[in-house]
Amino acid sequence: MRTRFALALVFLVAAHVASAQANPTQPRIPEITASGRGEVAITPDRATVLVSVESRAPSAASAATANSAKMSSVLDALRRAGLAQSDLTTSTYTVGQDPRSMRIAPGTPGVPMIPVEFLARNTVRASVRRVDDVGKVIDAALAAGATSIASVQFSSPTTDEARRSAISMAASQAQKDADALARAAGGSLGRLLSMSSTGPGAFSTTYASDTYFPVEAVMAGGAGSLYPTMINPRDLTVAVSVFGRWEFVPGAR
Repeated sequence: MRTRFALALVFLVAAHVASAQANPTQPRIPEITASGRGEVAITPDRATVLVSVESRAPSAASAATANSAKMSSVLDALRRAGLAQSDLTTSTYTVGQDPRSMRIAPGTPGVPMIPVEFLARNTVRASVRRVDDVGKVIDAALAAGATSIASVQFSSPTTDEARRSAISMAASQAQKDADALARAAGGSLGRLLSMSSTGPGAFSTTYASDTYFPVEAVMAGGAGSLYPTMINPRDLTVAVSVFGRWEFVPGAR
């Protein structure tokens, strides 16, 4: 029994040695890592306006009915302002108890009875194809009964092209920095090991497809006012960061 065990142990050690010789540990390749950043400014040429209508009533059904009538007037006004039916889509729609109303137990001294109200809110996304028409669209919505403009967001169809230009700039900067690091370390830059860019992020750091950008807006009065709404969009900045890894080739000693 002991002889067979010793032979098995010898075979196991021999197999381990053979495996180690067949797969020797490779030394880690020295690397150079560097990052670059590219930015491209573009002018927005379209906008998305979120138009909201709120209605309150003693019952949910009454609130929804009143809201429907108001929103119908708003949609008619937006179409008269030049928007097509395909430019108008529902963003959110809710009906429920207004959180500002509450029931108070009857008979509470010095506390009046507050009736329960229901709130219906309908928000429509209006796609405006000309930046110069944004103020006109807002004024038309407010004049027709809209209760709020949730946001004004600008975009451009050229963002994909701008993003690719920013990637090219960032990659070039990263490679130049990596080459400078390699020469400073007494060697040269070898083959590229990997390169990646940042994913979707916030405005002015990374552009994300189908993402809208912030806007500087000045709203000076509503429709029917002496001063119409004025919207002044700023340029959009498409920015991309690139990270690269290269092999470092040491210089001759």
